[in-house]
Amino acid sequence: MHAESTKLERWMSVLLYVFGLLLITEWLRPVEKLTDTGNILIFIIFVVFSLVLLYFRVHWIVRFILVSAFILIAIHFFYSSISFMTFNWLTGDLLDLTDNLSNIFAGKWEMLSNPFRTLLFFVLLWLVTYLIHYWVTVRQNIFLLYMLTIIFISILDTFTPYDGDAAIVRIIIIGFSLLGVLAMLRLSIQERLVFSGGPIKKWILLLSGMILLSALVGFSAPKFSPKWPDPVPFIVTYSDKVTGNDDDGDSLDKRVGYDEDDSSLGGSIEPDNTVVFYNTATTGHYWKVENKDIYTGKGWVGVDAMEDYIRISNGEDLTGIEEFEVPEVLQTEEMNTTVNMQESYFHILHPQSGYLKKVEAKNVDSFKYYKNTDKYIPEKLNSKRPLTKEYELVYEVPSYDLADLRKVTEQDETMDVLMEKNTQLPEGLPARIYDLANELTGNENNWYDKAKAIENHFDGPEFRYSKEDIPYPGDNQDYVDQFLFETQIGYCDNYSTAMVVLLRAANIPARWIKGYTEGEKSIYKGESAYKVTNNNAHSWVEVYFSGLGWVPFEPTKGFNGQTDFYNSDLNTQDTEKAEPESKEVVKQNETQTKERQDTPEKEPSPTKGNTLLVQKTMLLWSAIIILNIAILVAVGYLYRRKWLPFVCILRSKKKSGPYFVQAYELLLKQLSRAGVERPDGQTLREYAAYVDAVYETEMMREMTERYEIMIYRGNLEEGEWERFRSSWETLMKKTCS
Repeated sequence: MHAESTKLERWMSVLLYVFGLLLITEWLRPVEKLTDTGNILIFIIFVVFSLVLLYFRVHWIVRFILVSAFILIAIHFFYSSISFMTFNWLTGDLLDLTDNLSNIFAGKWEMLSNPFRTLLFFVLLWLVTYLIHYWVTVRQNIFLLYMLTIIFISILDTFTPYDGDAAIVRIIIIGFSLLGVLAMLRLSIQERLVFSGGPIKKWILLLSGMILLSALVGFSAPKFSPKWPDPVPFIVTYSDKVTGNDDDGDSLDKRVGYDEDDSSLGGSIEPDNTVVFYNTATTGHYWKVENKDIYTGKGWVGVDAMEDYIRISNGEDLTGIEEFEVPEVLQTEEMNTTVNMQESYFHILHPQSGYLKKVEAKNVDSFKYYKNTDKYIPEKLNSKRPLTKEYELVYEVPSYDLADLRKVTEQDETMDVLMEKNTQLPEGLPARIYDLANELTGNENNWYDKAKAIENHFDGPEFRYSKEDIPYPGDNQDYVDQFLFETQIGYCDNYSTAMVVLLRAANIPARWIKGYTEGEKSIYKGESAYKVTNNNAHSWVEVYFSGLGWVPFEPTKGFNGQTDFYNSDLNTQDTEKAEPESKEVVKQNETQTKERQDTPEKEPSPTKGNTLLVQKTMLLWSAIIILNIAILVAVGYLYRRKWLPFVCILRSKKKSGPYFVQAYELLLKQLSRAGVERPDGQTLREYAAYVDAVYETEMMREMTERYEIMIYRGNLEEGEWERFRSSWETLMKKTCS
């Protein structure tokens, strides 16, 4: 009977290990979907391997060697092409611990190499497998892991694109199974019940029926709509700290970054250094998301024509398609770039003024190119919009000849629809905006020089770049009019919108562009790449020239843009002396070697926004340090049985004289902490015999006899503590085992 009970308990433990493994896989599934982590199967095999070693109680030294070997082989498989048996890969740069540890202490998390990140992930999984082993063998309860899994999946399902519906169903099934197995295990151990084959089969049948019935009821029962509002908008709103008085229409602080809603421009913005994407472009350039055409007087809205799109197959060659044809007069340079998204958006970034030739992404069937907004949206066959984490672009970047641009002086016969859409201005636009546009462009005879005159107007000393203390326009006030004639302070949205409106007031077709500047050079996955953050979010202007297409302009003060201009009418010597054309060429080409973010070239002293960011960073690190200290204190308290005896021994070195009684009582407390507890009603001598049997000594009996003499007879002899010190220290150390 006892053998059958032991066998049942062993099988129940195996099942608990299996259920723990299934719960860990639910943690790993989102990692694959939400990050660029691959080869999840290898990590699952590692978890299984670690659990097997723990189940068979392999000696910890052997277990350490085997697990370490698995990790090194896996990292070599992931990243190294060198023969494994040469071991040169191990001493090389694959696991450069020195540099990676330096980056950790410096807080440069993005500089960690991928092999080192993989090593850390393996170590984390190794610790998790030990926790499962502890919960199964010692606690015989993995309810905590089960609840943490439910909370983890629920948070991901709420706040990320991960769809947790199927995961929750799987977790519930695992939970019911766990309840059944644990109930049988407790009956077998605590009640000493013996289960034969028949009752076990009935138990499994009943448990399976309950799980199946619960699943059917869950799927079939009516679902009520959510009674609580979606918490995400509230959290986002709360995190974007509101400053000023809302009722008076004062500005609200916003955080810099891409946002689809531009209907109400204005207000101060706070910096945000969150990384949006990395790209491997050979030279830096602006990245475009979309353009908007309708100016309302308060902001921008897009054209409501969502059916006017072209469907592009994933990886399709776009050469020959009219919308992607490069004008014959343009000189272009072909580029290949991989974009790795760190933030989740339902759009594809593409180069400013570049002509896309191919876009290819994983887990995508096609793309919709919306012609009115110049925006690309990935799609799957089920009509769902996938969140594209990585995609490759092939495109041609044009260079514009100033001589060709200056030939355009008016619209041609093909531009009627384009002119109507891209010279739109709201009714009631203040007359002084039209007057300023005529004043700036009146002496020029072509569209390019007129556009440059307006662009150069914002270089005047009266205009100032700032992201702070930027007001919203009043109810009866135009956004551009306020900026041009009253505040003359703002950031990219103010400058770019003002230029578009002035161009349209001069009857030149222009549109408002949203995207990102080029970012700054960094390292991604061990390779050189441009890192683009929310601070690089930017807006600029495009002007249409007949026969040349849309040409970008950069009016924001302190920015030079990334467009390449040249003048075929000038030879090299003339270009060096020409005024002002040479300055324009140099000004546009300068930026090809510059690296900057969406801030002026000469940044003033730290602003209030930067100070706030520093304060938030200090608070964050303070919270992390306090949390780590709390964790260390909690771990120290839980494992005090391991270290407290050595503290007591160290303190006892300085003790002499009548210390024996106090030391004996300390030993009793430590034995209780070690699990060798004294039952109620048991005499000290009986307890001493039990302790000696556990630790295979005679020391406790001798010390107890002397202790009783001292307590009951009051016979305190000098030198007793020195006599029993060695025995006391030995027993204290044994309690740590």
